[in-house]
Amino acid sequence: MKLSAKVCLAVLISSGSAVFFSCVKAPEAARSSAQGDARKPDAAQNLDSQASAKNVAAPLATPTTTFTFRLPGDPETLDWNRAHTAVETWLLTNLMEGLVTHDDKMNVVPSLAESWTKSPDGKTYTFKLRKGVKWSDGVPLKAADFIYSWKRLLSPVTAAAYAYLLFDVEGAEEFYQGKITDFSKVGISSPDENTISIRLSKPVAHFIHIPTFWVTYPLRQDIVEKHGTSWSKPGRMVTVGPFELSSYDLDSKIVLTANPNYYGIRGNIQTAVGQIVKEDSTALTLYETGKLDLLTDIATIDLKRLEGRTDLLKFPYLKTGYLGFVVDQYPISSLHLRRAIALSIDKNRIGEFLHGGQKATGSFIPEGMLGFNRKIGPGYDPAAAKKELSQSGVKVGTRVELVSTNWEKNLTLAQFIQAEVKKNIGIDIAIRSFDHKTFRAQLELYSFPIFLLSWSADFPDPDNFMSVFLSLSGNNRTKWKNSTFDAKVLLARYNQNQRARETLYNEAQKVLVDDELAIIPLYNEPILALLNPRVKGVRINALNSLQMREINLGPKVP
Repeated sequence: MKLSAKVCLAVLISSGSAVFFSCVKAPEAARSSAQGDARKPDAAQNLDSQASAKNVAAPLATPTTTFTFRLPGDPETLDWNRAHTAVETWLLTNLMEGLVTHDDKMNVVPSLAESWTKSPDGKTYTFKLRKGVKWSDGVPLKAADFIYSWKRLLSPVTAAAYAYLLFDVEGAEEFYQGKITDFSKVGISSPDENTISIRLSKPVAHFIHIPTFWVTYPLRQDIVEKHGTSWSKPGRMVTVGPFELSSYDLDSKIVLTANPNYYGIRGNIQTAVGQIVKEDSTALTLYETGKLDLLTDIATIDLKRLEGRTDLLKFPYLKTGYLGFVVDQYPISSLHLRRAIALSIDKNRIGEFLHGGQKATGSFIPEGMLGFNRKIGPGYDPAAAKKELSQSGVKVGTRVELVSTNWEKNLTLAQFIQAEVKKNIGIDIAIRSFDHKTFRAQLELYSFPIFLLSWSADFPDPDNFMSVFLSLSGNNRTKWKNSTFDAKVLLARYNQNQRARETLYNEAQKVLVDDELAIIPLYNEPILALLNPRVKGVRINALNSLQMREINLGPKVP
């Protein structure tokens, strides 16, 4: 698990006070949308007959049926229980599906579950699996595949960064911590092979969004036990999504091919090739010579030149770029120094030189989402920055290291921060940059006191942003822990009143970005993408989800 156009999103808030069971069943239009059918009811009604006809050999891939897109680096992993970076997004969300998914308006709609119910107290969810779904090797999908996946996600051995997403399930956090070893005591069960029951310890306002995210996708126990840690390699991985993993050449490309056993409706893509291109300029050359159909992560210098082109598209994105601090490392351990750095950066200039529609922000929760606060966070004040530095005890000329990926945009931004801090408070920031995988490893090791990172939404609820910095979060790279912050975030999670949640998020953000400055939110930005005109049906939602099953390709343009 990123404007000239404003973001308008419907955030689903569970009422938690219903008198009767609420049952959500896919209407025909919603089903067809979830399966990439452009909301055609007659096509949705014919799903079962089409699924049963999948034994017909798929047509061979040709240039007309091959879709190419850029990956800015190698994925850290294709194990969807463990994956946690944006590089994996387009791969995992096209190889696999979850119980539910999001439509274009961020409403939750059926996917592998055809329906679900929520108990009157808001603590029990029951999902009924869609009939006739098969894995790519022809084995029927069963509830046990979800139970195994969620157990593995919560296992301490897996060390999954996103395990905390399930901590509201009864007994889940205790299982993760090893206090419970019997998984039958965790509130995840399957009364039969087509039903999944989830019991929460408390009603959670956003819980129905959790099963949309890739870490909760089903997983075959027999495949993992047969192949061990190599189960996610080509020829071993099995999938239930519209594509399967055909090949992976390190530092070169990842090839997906149409899954012949996919239950849903697909466009005409037979092969999808993710070209691993680390250099932005090289990627643009590949696009302009027709070797890439879709390109995001465009170099800032090129965005200025490309402005106004009809093939340059904007998509809304729930994303915040930020500067993070490992708060126990000297001299960043000084709150006064952290505040001095924050006050010395003129964030309003970021959009001027990145040319990507970036908007300065002090709020970690992005614009377009409940809890966004445009008035929070330190502003630009060089005089106040100097006063904070004088109170820190840190001398002018002190050298502090900042780590970033070596992507052009991030290096440009890091150099801007370096110049601002040097100019306004005289602190020397040394930039260390690495390829994506090495950079992530450095974050895991807390190797540098400052890091440049971003967070984009996995689901459209502010809890997804604020829970990143909970004390037990596997995605918290700052070593910062604060019990007041934790309490407010959890109170907001369990509160069913939208106004009360917003107040709690404002209070929690104040602790995070004002009182203790564990991070400095910098900007929000849209997705900018170059798209070949032959590609029809491309929609990238505010979660950076690209559903390739919705795409139809025309002839190659010379």
